[in-house]
Amino acid sequence: MLDSEDCLRHVMAVRGVIGASLVEYPTGMTVRSAGTALGADPQLTAAGVTGLVRASLATAALATVGQPGRVEDIVLTAGNGYHLVHVVTGAAGDRLVLYAWLDRLLGNLAMARLQLSACARELVAG
Repeated sequence: MLDSEDCLRHVMAVRGVIGASLVEYPTGMTVRSAGTALGADPQLTAAGVTGLVRASLATAALATVGQPGRVEDIVLTAGNGYHLVHVVTGAAGDRLVLYAWLDRLLGNLAMARLQLSACARELVAG
């Protein structure tokens, strides 16, 4: 079982990860962050992540695919890197998302996705 600090340490160990955060998306508050925050302010990063999650969960097209309201990951490709958001599911994590910002040239999106998913499972296991 990982705590939030260990979880972010594991995420930061993935090649190319610039920054990572655990965000409570209903409030938009940062629970914990590591590395560099997008725009150098973890709270602004959390607000951006929260907006992305809310927009994705409210999209009718996504709600009709598979399990309604069940979004696992959101990947945003931008000029400044890849932005990966993983929705934490489970009793202890139903209000949390894990976010990672990856360098476009060095980042390993697949490994980051796997690590975020593994960390999320460990967070809610306890």
